[in-house]
Amino acid sequence: MTPEQQALLFCARVDLDDGARGDLAALLRGGIDFAALGSEARRHGMGALLWRRLSDVAESGCPPETLAALRAEAQESAVAGLALAGELVALLAGLREAGVTALAIKGPVSALLAYGDLGLRRFSDLDLLVAPGDVAAAASHLEGRGYVPRYGLSPAWRARLVHTDSELTFEHADHGTLVDLHWSLLPRGYSFTPGLDEVFSRQRTMRIGAGEVRTLALEPTLLFLLLHGIKHGWQRLGWLCDVAQIIGRHAELDWAIVAAWSSVAGRRRLIDVGLTLAHDLLRAPVPRDLLVRGGADPAVGRIAQSLARRLFAAPPADRRAPRAIFSDPYLMAMQRTSDRLRFLHDVVLRPTPLEWQALPLPVPLAPIHYVFRPLRLLWKHGRPRRRDLPDAGVWI
Repeated sequence: MTPEQQALLFCARVDLDDGARGDLAALLRGGIDFAALGSEARRHGMGALLWRRLSDVAESGCPPETLAALRAEAQESAVAGLALAGELVALLAGLREAGVTALAIKGPVSALLAYGDLGLRRFSDLDLLVAPGDVAAAASHLEGRGYVPRYGLSPAWRARLVHTDSELTFEHADHGTLVDLHWSLLPRGYSFTPGLDEVFSRQRTMRIGAGEVRTLALEPTLLFLLLHGIKHGWQRLGWLCDVAQIIGRHAELDWAIVAAWSSVAGRRRLIDVGLTLAHDLLRAPVPRDLLVRGGADPAVGRIAQSLARRLFAAPPADRRAPRAIFSDPYLMAMQRTSDRLRFLHDVVLRPTPLEWQALPLPVPLAPIHYVFRPLRLLWKHGRPRRRDLPDAGVWI
């Protein structure tokens, strides 16, 4: 790990004690590359938090121009965040008037819960959660406000999307704001997909500016962020920082609820990996019994160590390369065979709107897309590219 990455980890911690402050100051005095530090922070969505930490803890050890640049970026992020938060309040108010109950998740809600400040967490889109039966009405309202769905689907195909998937992205035609409309927190069919049970039906109201928004209660929010992180391989330190800050800031968090929900077969390892990472990397005050629970499963430690190494690995130069499916941390954290088979099905076989648009068919013929999808993936990822071939005569 480079000195810049070590410094970013210090800045991401829930709390910096005197020893950690001294270590951070020593790193900064040791000839750190501040441009690389800023670049790494931006990659992980932590530019504003880096500025706040350096200003509070080690201002004298930073070049003035570095702090000025970080401050300017933080101010720009705060302005953008306030604008998105205002749009969120307006969208939810409009949906209420249209008779649609919607919750805000991630984005501004995570920023306030984790940091108490919209400007300390960078977010570029808004996420809404509605009941499956309200998707059509919610989509109609978004379209009425100038949002265009990413995929132009007929009502019949959109109904199929609601049945087979969990979200649809909309983009505003004028200002480009993205809204992800969710009707499930995770794709359906997994044993750990949250339902409207006694935990995930719990909600709270949060004030954003002059408005109020409904969101998940603290415990389901934490569980959802842990599931979201492992689903995406904990690619960004900022996501882990959200989790650690929520744990550190909210003494009222009911850990009995978190422990009970995650103790159900098929859920535990997915949650324990994130809790282990938050504790080991960012010193999040995770209860000892949950750390012991995770430590009793050797797979939790292996997956957490692998993810920690990947966290600061250089992004792949070839973004077209297919995922190494069988080493995917999400798959490895699944404990049930049925969930692993579902994951492989979803990655390789389950058709998406990309297949529906590439091969237009009437909805009754939709099963044909199960044959078409693996062929499309094989063509996309399996065919050699011209620059990789030693002989121009080889088939492309």
